[in-house]
Amino acid sequence: MCPITLLVLLASAAPARLDVPLVLPTARAQDPEPVKGRWTGSITAGGIVTSGNSETRNGNATADAEYRREKDRVTLGFLWNYAEEKNTTGSWNLTDRRTSGKAKYDYFFTEKTYGLVQTSAEADEAADLDLRWTLGAGVGRQFQESERWKLSAEAGLAWFDEEYETTSDEYVAGRLAYNAAWKPHRVWELGQTGELFPSLEDSDDVNAKVDTRAKVSFTESMFGQLQWVFDWDNTPATGKEREDHRFLLSVGWKF
Repeated sequence: MCPITLLVLLASAAPARLDVPLVLPTARAQDPEPVKGRWTGSITAGGIVTSGNSETRNGNATADAEYRREKDRVTLGFLWNYAEEKNTTGSWNLTDRRTSGKAKYDYFFTEKTYGLVQTSAEADEAADLDLRWTLGAGVGRQFQESERWKLSAEAGLAWFDEEYETTSDEYVAGRLAYNAAWKPHRVWELGQTGELFPSLEDSDDVNAKVDTRAKVSFTESMFGQLQWVFDWDNTPATGKEREDHRFLLSVGWKF
């Protein structure tokens, strides 16, 4: 057998070459950053009407908006809750009416640390509260800020003023606050904000509020929301409870 014939036979007997692409593990993609340079937020509305053995009407609405830029942020919030029932004479009695609004401006000194000024105002018919308003300043730390996670904490001072139907009170208070949000899935979202106002003049004067929300998306812009609003006033109006719980079910729209 000649050498050329031997080489041909060996070549035909060799296994075919397999071109298998080399796949290397890649690092997990980072969570996308939130949208900057335009307003984002949501509006919700809900209501219940009953008739028959009980005649009741109630409604609720919220609005939240944020304008985020590289160095600063504006945050706005609004809540309204209303309820009434018909008595035996056929007249409607107001049983609950609460309106609150807030605004905050943050300026980022570094990527994570910012200074802030804030104000808020609210009235609560059931608590005999004609007006409660705050005005304060402080510093904050943005620990996480992405589409999946948001976590920040704040501390500062605030002027605290309460006007009830029969009494009033005003004092300098500390302010501690946090904001946490988690979006584990494109459909589900959980969030909670909290504020604590301990008086620096009288240890009995303590006010706190916690707002917890669970959202489920129906479409890209429409969602359902279950909201639990908890309020604590350590020195309420005479004859009123220290704590209030409100559970609100509503439908909302994102923008």
